[in-house]
Amino acid sequence: MLTWSRRFHLRVLTRSSMWLIPLGFILLSIALSVLMPWLDRHVASEPPFTYSASSAQTTLSAIASGMLVFTGFVFSILTFAIQFGASTFTPRLIRTVATDTTTKISLGVFIATFIYALLLLAEIAPGENEYVPQYSVLLSVVLVGVSILLFLALIASVTGSIRPGRLIATVSRQGRTEIAAAFPEPARAPSGSAITDTVPETASRYVSDPEQNGGVLQAVHVKGIVALADELGVTAVLVPAVGDYVPTGAPVFRVYGGEDSANVERLLDSVALGDERTFRQDPSYAFRILVDIAIRALSPAVNDPSTAVEVLGRIEDLLLMLGSRQLPDGVYKNGDGDVRFIYRRPTWSDFLSLAFTEIRTYGADSPLLVDELRRIISGLRELVPEWRRDAIDHQSALLEAAVDKANR
Repeated sequence: MLTWSRRFHLRVLTRSSMWLIPLGFILLSIALSVLMPWLDRHVASEPPFTYSASSAQTTLSAIASGMLVFTGFVFSILTFAIQFGASTFTPRLIRTVATDTTTKISLGVFIATFIYALLLLAEIAPGENEYVPQYSVLLSVVLVGVSILLFLALIASVTGSIRPGRLIATVSRQGRTEIAAAFPEPARAPSGSAITDTVPETASRYVSDPEQNGGVLQAVHVKGIVALADELGVTAVLVPAVGDYVPTGAPVFRVYGGEDSANVERLLDSVALGDERTFRQDPSYAFRILVDIAIRALSPAVNDPSTAVEVLGRIEDLLLMLGSRQLPDGVYKNGDGDVRFIYRRPTWSDFLSLAFTEIRTYGADSPLLVDELRRIISGLRELVPEWRRDAIDHQSALLEAAVDKANR
């Protein structure tokens, strides 16, 4: 049975896999190597450029050998870009550089051109009937031209992807997308109830899968969990938060009520574990990457406070967006108002702490950074709802304490 968890992993694999798109181009090149000679035999006219058998064989051999070397050269460029991005900014950006769509399409066309030319050589028979599939050979030359154009696009994409401003802007855009998806409602004043007030007082038990390898909690199917918990008459509490690492055999759910312990294991089909964090359902991941870039720029080995200030501008943008939206409390009920699912969601204070704590710690002795932090905190206080200002005042007090300590 294809559970939600398996479908999620399949979608992630489809979007992020480095080889699926190139594989499609390889299969297309094999099909073209069969189809084009067949079309050549059924087309009476000739293309504007024609080849003799020997020149066609030489051309195809040159294309096949050249594209093989060329593809290896491109891989070297990509390896350098990935190493540079990981060492200069953060290793968490490797996934972005390595799985860029332009990169996958370019590599697919390069490899497809090599395979097409190699297979087409079998159609050339110098010394026998001197038959040359002219349109087929011309297509191989056109593919070389397309490969050159894609190479230029790839160079532009790779060099752009390792520029600080471009990287920071890309992460910020992904963060805004996830914030909009996770928190679609406008902010409203809190009701005053806490998650602990909704936890039942009945006996509880843990749900885990001892055969499941450990991994990062990447996503949760909330509707599926609520529906199953309602069917079983239980309240399910998710132990880790999205983005947390779950050790092998560790509890994933804490279940209250109900007697059907066997079916409770089906809750595990509605959570997805993986090797690394993703942006999906994890808006705080964008803050994590931006903060990583900023504190690396603030390290004595790099000493680049301007990049850290640029990061703070994007962090301010995300915080302003968050400040205007309702942050769910992580409590989900059925149609009758019974609590069926609870899991920890980051609060406004959590986001502020993630955004400022490490940058404040490592940049308290930088006048440029301190001035920017003060400006951002002051601006946030003016623009966010009143009930969220206490947390901002707390961050302001922590900043001034860190600055005083750094100046002693």
